[in-house]
Amino acid sequence: MKPLSRSGALLCWLVLFCLGAVWIGRQEYTDQHERFLQNTSVAQRMLSQKTVQHEAVLATLAALSHPPAPERLYPSLQPAMPQLLGLGHLHDGVWRGSMAAPDGLPEAIGRARQMQRPVTLPVDDARYWLAAPSGWSLLLDARQLVPAADFPPGLANLTLTVGAAPLRLLDKQPEGGAPGWRLALQKPLGAASQPFTMRSERRLTPDTWPWTAWLAWAVASALLVAGAVAWQRSRAEARRRQEQLRLGAMARLGALGEMAAGIAHELNQPLTAILAQTRAAERLLDDEEERPAVRRALLASAEQAKRAADIISRMRALVRPSSPGRREALDPDALVASLRFLREPELAGQGIRLTWRNASPGARPLGDRVALEQILHNLVQNAADALAGADGARHIALEGRADGASYLFSVSDTGPGIAADALPRLFAPFYTTRPQGMGLGLALCETLAGAMDGRIAARNLSPAGACFTLSLPLAGGAPAATGISHA
Repeated sequence: MKPLSRSGALLCWLVLFCLGAVWIGRQEYTDQHERFLQNTSVAQRMLSQKTVQHEAVLATLAALSHPPAPERLYPSLQPAMPQLLGLGHLHDGVWRGSMAAPDGLPEAIGRARQMQRPVTLPVDDARYWLAAPSGWSLLLDARQLVPAADFPPGLANLTLTVGAAPLRLLDKQPEGGAPGWRLALQKPLGAASQPFTMRSERRLTPDTWPWTAWLAWAVASALLVAGAVAWQRSRAEARRRQEQLRLGAMARLGALGEMAAGIAHELNQPLTAILAQTRAAERLLDDEEERPAVRRALLASAEQAKRAADIISRMRALVRPSSPGRREALDPDALVASLRFLREPELAGQGIRLTWRNASPGARPLGDRVALEQILHNLVQNAADALAGADGARHIALEGRADGASYLFSVSDTGPGIAADALPRLFAPFYTTRPQGMGLGLALCETLAGAMDGRIAARNLSPAGACFTLSLPLAGGAPAATGISHA
């Protein structure tokens, strides 16, 4: 697998961060919603306890056989009940209280007696009378039921519908403020006589969002992606080194084979001459006295010469590059992808750009993968050596295309080209134009190409540069060229 590029790593980090941020946001929203429900329920219970307390006060007053006068009772109750604004009693049509009886109160008491429970008579949006069947009535202020400071701190807006319009008990988030997710819950109070509707609202504004958790996750996800990319690159680098070692070992073995083949070729001729001269001397011996001794010496020399020739032949057969393995239809894109994976980082460090163009997608050369990899690696290395001292743009272009019954690989460079006197001898063993070269790389490439029934040729480009072309048999028919390039 190719290591992630910088843009790919950034994309992975964005995807990972967004997924984690959504999960963190959802968890935070769930927690905020749960706390909102709990706080609203606490506020509803607090208000309900106060309204139930009103019913208990009225029941206690009704149970008194000789209740005190309302105007005397009110001062003793008011400190314990800040919401109590007035107190009165209607008995036999006579009203006694700490204040005058409001209009409609006798009718409200009559309804209470019919319903057998206290009823409310709103005065305005905040105040209301609570009339009991016993005739006792309380004037209450809903704003004083629970002090604002006693409500749970997580509540924002709280209203209680006593009269025609809702009464605001809390107003921490006025309308028109910062936008955000809206939470709302509506509940009636628990007293049957005062089932006022309580509504709680809150907006989850940006200042309540989990910025710290998101920032921590951004850093953690970035470290995760960076660690994954570093691990991926270390694995790719290890694989690249292994492949380079494998190819280097193959190249060294191939070079050794070519060297041994060249040595065997060079030594075989003088050994053959020695053998021929020794046999001629054997035939020309005329001296009867020396003939037996000379013949024995010449025969021994001939035997040793033949033995040396046999040894050299066996060594040549041993080290001659073996024929490529089983031939198969190869994918040019996959071959070049492996080559680019191994060579691009090194070439980029030298300022050399390596590109690949597949002019015949779907076409497949027939050959041995390992041998073909070795040829392409050698040609790319030669092109890189040619560009070492070149000025201007440094570019190695690989191209593959079908041509009749053949498939052509070409490796071009923008270097100075090949000297005219060197072109005819490029593929001769031990011929090299580089001081440190052995002259075996191109000879090995030609040997490997010939073993796959292929050919390799070199030519100069105009105005500068060189091009090496490897021709291999084409597997199947030649498809149409469409020209797909990979820079």
